[in-house]
Amino acid sequence: MNIKIVTMLGLGAFLLTSTPLFAQNEDDANGYDNYYDYDSPDSSATDSGYDEGYDNYDNYDPYASSNSSSDQTKKPEKKPYVRIEMPYDTITELITYTEVVVQDESYYDSLYWRAKRFLIGQFELKDKDFKEAEEKNNMEKIIMTLQLPYELKKNKYVTENVGKLEFKLALRFKDGKYKYDIDHLKHNMPVAAAGKNQPEYVYLEYYMRAERNIIYHDQLLRSANRILNKLIVDIKKALKEPVLIDEDDW
Repeated sequence: MNIKIVTMLGLGAFLLTSTPLFAQNEDDANGYDNYYDYDSPDSSATDSGYDEGYDNYDNYDPYASSNSSSDQTKKPEKKPYVRIEMPYDTITELITYTEVVVQDESYYDSLYWRAKRFLIGQFELKDKDFKEAEEKNNMEKIIMTLQLPYELKKNKYVTENVGKLEFKLALRFKDGKYKYDIDHLKHNMPVAAAGKNQPEYVYLEYYMRAERNIIYHDQLLRSANRILNKLIVDIKKALKEPVLIDEDDW
């Protein structure tokens, strides 16, 4: 009798402990549906956020560069240095500044006297410097070799004296017009420092053809061009017919 009671009690205990296990197996047909609901709003939001981030990461290429960034990092193209073109006479093979200036109201002798007055004041000449030309040419032309300070313009603010700019100036006069020619340009070097060898002068045509020290030689040519163009402007201004004001015309 005692053995049957013990057996019945053990069987009852077994059934009581096994019921939750069998119930879970029957309800849990889809795995984790009992504690994680994929259809709930919270789970949908979580899945959507993760998928978007994952897709964005897959599309990211750290080595790809946009057009804008490539344009910013592109180095500027280096342009070749452009040398100055001097007025060059292919017949004489000399740098030559020349022009015929028409002044219908002017006579040759008045043009001569204006030019003489200008040259005396500009180059500190004397009257005797023109005496031989006046006797020989009858005031129809002036031909002489002159010099101006040769100021090398390195940049907008810095200039350097590099000697004298020598040239031959020819002025020819006729009634109603005159002609100027400036050629035989020569760079007269300053006195050399002790122990330094350098030529006494250099013709500017050499600077045009030189293949070494191109930028420096070009600076010398540009400075000479600036100096001579200013001289031409001053000559035209000095030889211009003065404006006569009639005192009775008022």
